[in-house]
Amino acid sequence: MCAKEEVNVDKLIGVEWDMLTDLRKMLSDPALSTGEKIRLANALAYHATVLNKLLAQKGEDSQFNEATLGDFIRGIDTTSRRRIRRDFRVWTRRLSLKK
Repeated sequence: MCAKEEVNVDKLIGVEWDMLTDLRKMLSDPALSTGEKIRLANALAYHATVLNKLLAQKGEDSQFNEATLGDFIRGIDTTSRRRIRRDFRVWTRRLSLKK
């Protein structure tokens, strides 16, 4: 058996930041299909969650962005804004408990 090298939280945080940077670069590639972009977005969200947990474990004070969806899409072009709003309406209809 070999002795395992202990990795501290700071090194793990650095690795997660590198992963997030790489995933964001990959996500901006126009040659990717929609399915690949969805998988990359899921991986990006997963690694962001892991980074938040590591920062909380380290004791870093996390500040949340209290922006709403409306604030987010205000700066986006009109076509994308319409698509986001339409998808959001469909998503909320699917999640509602009304029959």
